[in-house]
Amino acid sequence: MKKCIMVLTLVGVFLAAQIQPAALAQDQTEIKSKAETAKEKAEAKAEKAKEKAEAKAKATKEKAEAKAEKTKEKAEAKAGKTKEKAEAKVKETKEKGEAKATKTAKESKEKITKEKENATDKLKSATKPGEKTEAKEMTKESKDDAVGKTADGKTVFEGAKNGHYYLNDKGDKTYVKDFVGAKIVGQTKKGQNIYEGPRGGHFYYTESGNKEYVKKDK
Repeated sequence: MKKCIMVLTLVGVFLAAQIQPAALAQDQTEIKSKAETAKEKAEAKAEKAKEKAEAKAKATKEKAEAKAEKTKEKAEAKAGKTKEKAEAKVKETKEKGEAKATKTAKESKEKITKEKENATDKLKSATKPGEKTEAKEMTKESKDDAVGKTADGKTVFEGAKNGHYYLNDKGDKTYVKDFVGAKIVGQTKKGQNIYEGPRGGHFYYTESGNKEYVKKDK
């Protein structure tokens, strides 16, 4: 009996030894298969996540580019509008300036014409020699700028060549250097008076009586 039990035990051990490696090999095959399946699933999931991320990045980029283009168009439109507005303002200012200059020139011309007419009327109505001389002097006033008076009250004019003169009793020009109303702004190194003309120029008279212009800072 004992021998039978021993034999059966040995047979069981032998069979177990034979079965265990086969079962182990089968388990390893299943584990390997499962691992490969898990790997494939992970790779597929990663690929899908990558595609999704790329699609999202592309959409974000396109959206940003569209926004930038829209912003650019708005900026260009605003710049164009600003430019047109500035050009319109410049044009308006220019037109106003031209209109004002035209008006001033017209008024000046009308004033000169009126003064000439008044002087002519006075000359025609004058009967005494003194009155005729006065009328003649007034006629001259309309041509040259009055810049002052002589000590005896005669009007001093600035001629076309910038010489200063008054009209004597015969109606002829008598040139002068100093007169009442002359604007003296300084002296030369030689002590000559420096005058400022009606147009802002600075000058002094040479020994020969000619004007010599100098810079304003002298």
